[in-house]
Amino acid sequence: MAVNPSKRDRIPKGQLSYEELLEFVDAFPALLWRIDLVNNKIEYLNSYRIEPLGTRCGLLLQNKAFRRQHVVEEDVYLLDDFMEAVRSEETAATIFRLKGGESPRWIKVTGVLDPKNPRSFIGYMLDASSTAGIVQSIFENDAEIEAMIELVDNPALLVDPRNRTVMAYNAAARETFLYKPGEFPRLKFTDLCHQSIDHHLDHLFEELVFEKQWDGRLIFQRRDRSVFAASARMRLFYCKGRRVIRVAIHDMTVEDDILRNIAGAGPPPSDPATPFRQQAKELMTKVAKVKDIHRVLQILLENQPDPESFDAIIYSDIYARKNKVVVYTAGKAFRPLPQGEVYAYEGTIAENIDRFKLEHLIVDDTFASIKAIDWALFIPHGIRSYFAKPFYERNTIRSVLILCSVNSGHFSSRKLEEYAVYYDPFLRGMKNWRKEIRQRKKGRSG
Repeated sequence: MAVNPSKRDRIPKGQLSYEELLEFVDAFPALLWRIDLVNNKIEYLNSYRIEPLGTRCGLLLQNKAFRRQHVVEEDVYLLDDFMEAVRSEETAATIFRLKGGESPRWIKVTGVLDPKNPRSFIGYMLDASSTAGIVQSIFENDAEIEAMIELVDNPALLVDPRNRTVMAYNAAARETFLYKPGEFPRLKFTDLCHQSIDHHLDHLFEELVFEKQWDGRLIFQRRDRSVFAASARMRLFYCKGRRVIRVAIHDMTVEDDILRNIAGAGPPPSDPATPFRQQAKELMTKVAKVKDIHRVLQILLENQPDPESFDAIIYSDIYARKNKVVVYTAGKAFRPLPQGEVYAYEGTIAENIDRFKLEHLIVDDTFASIKAIDWALFIPHGIRSYFAKPFYERNTIRSVLILCSVNSGHFSSRKLEEYAVYYDPFLRGMKNWRKEIRQRKKGRSG
């Protein structure tokens, strides 16, 4: 691609122009990729092909079944371990062999956390057959100040003790507090806390000056004004000649005794907006005495405010400690799926939601996902997008209601009030169903 000479003159010597960079990416002899760690979504940055898989080579990163089909059996664990490192936000590299052909094709894959965007993991995959003597290697991250928080799973912040402004944050913090990247640098730590603890924060920062550390429970507030409680570990230290407070947030909950006396605590009201209240009332009447969970889901599916709203519905019964999720469905797409099908909790929607204590999760394109459940459950049944709403019991995620569409990009955060129509009727039907199961068990034992 030709570059305008006048524009080239303005580019500092030794730097690539935008056009030259695009040409470089397109011509780079490897498949370049980027993963959104929060939304578990992969994007390919060029169209490089690795034979014999061709355009399907990217599925080695996305689909475990595809991986086992095409990777030499003894090497599958290498790629599995690499993807586990990606999920743990660890820089990693590996080399493995593809099946087929007279001699094996050696494939190298490398990934690193994006230093400019801690929610992204970037890397490449290439055919390294000509240098098959390459050994596995792991790259070391630069010891920059942001590295103190980028590589941890829980929300973490760096705060300037002089003015209490947020200096840096990781992907988990952004997902938890719902702020956009450009908004975080304008925030103070107090903006992330509920006003009820303002007086406590002054004492907290004074204690940090003398004790250098503080551990305790705080009440935080998201961008959407929803409130949650969490444990905070704060440390004051010197880094590169300046004082910095590192804040690590863990054990988040929306069901906590310290929240009960706060007006408006917890997530935004789940009541549907006025135009949908009648619909919600009618749904509640229809499920009031229904004791079969499949029938409950079918009623929700057949009574939508918008007939084109969604094509199928799922209820995930969560048993995180047992690493088990039991799935119940309604809708044409899931007719071949037996009711009560069991999946592993690891890699599910519930695990991702609970990790970041999300109010909801919207997946626009399941084919761009790296979550195991998307490839095991949604994609085989033709589901391209979905909206998931979690429900907690005693501070433990127990249920997820999932509205599914065969079209990509079908759900929007602008329709949250419409989706709220289904929450209370679903909970009523689920309660009826669980009570019926308990009574049956009691009857058998008696």
